[in-house]
Amino acid sequence: MQILRCLVISLLAISAASCTAYQKATKSRYRVAIIQFDTIPEKNEHNVRQIERLSRAAAAKGAEIILFHESAITDLVSDIDKYSELVPEGPACRRIEAVAKELKVYIGFGISEKTRDKFYYITHVFVGPKGYFYKYRKTWIWKSSDDRGYRNEWARYDVGDGPELFKVGGLRATCFICADGDAPRCIERARLLKPDIVFYPSNHGGESYYPQYTPRAAEIGVPTLIANRTGKSWYADCKGGCAVISGTGEILAKTTTHEEEILIYDLAIKSDCRN
Repeated sequence: MQILRCLVISLLAISAASCTAYQKATKSRYRVAIIQFDTIPEKNEHNVRQIERLSRAAAAKGAEIILFHESAITDLVSDIDKYSELVPEGPACRRIEAVAKELKVYIGFGISEKTRDKFYYITHVFVGPKGYFYKYRKTWIWKSSDDRGYRNEWARYDVGDGPELFKVGGLRATCFICADGDAPRCIERARLLKPDIVFYPSNHGGESYYPQYTPRAAEIGVPTLIANRTGKSWYADCKGGCAVISGTGEILAKTTTHEEEILIYDLAIKSDCRN
């Protein structure tokens, strides 16, 4: 019995030490930038230049974590093989990776990804001060009978594996993309991961801080960053709508225009010990 008691005490001590180490590794506040801009469909070089420019502007305002919208490099495309690229070996990925290293920031951006064996994904790429470190592939992709603007994703893309846990600057993070957030299973999986922060990039018409988004953030229970494009895309009137939503579903900050805008917010992170 004495041996068992000592073992339990030792395990509790190890757990407490691990929690303390996690709390020390996680800051209590991060300056985030969520950026809306007008991606020009199939103009990858132009869009990369915009991301480089806007990332520099956000970093100049002190941003540590910068989030762009879904498919920010490519938008939706007519020729999926021509406009998609390998991740992280592709030219757009390497250029934005270089900017993240130079500015010592974390950047998340959307791209149309292809693999060497001809699979295609709507992918969000994450790069940081040490370079590329993660990508998330959209899973609950959009199905539409109207392929106007190449929005029937089922006709072109393969599906990913759903939300996973990854680290961003000491934070436990997860990501899902646009229509993923309409899937109850996606929200459940994100909640079970117990992240500190959720990245939620979108690419659609209207404003992305619609009332239904706040209960999704509340169900997961942690701050959620929403990024959406502005401009016309192929035809849709995309009005931006970047937002920071708290873990209780409160809109903490949102963009104020339908034009290009950098939303800066100092986000408080609860330093819980999450196992």
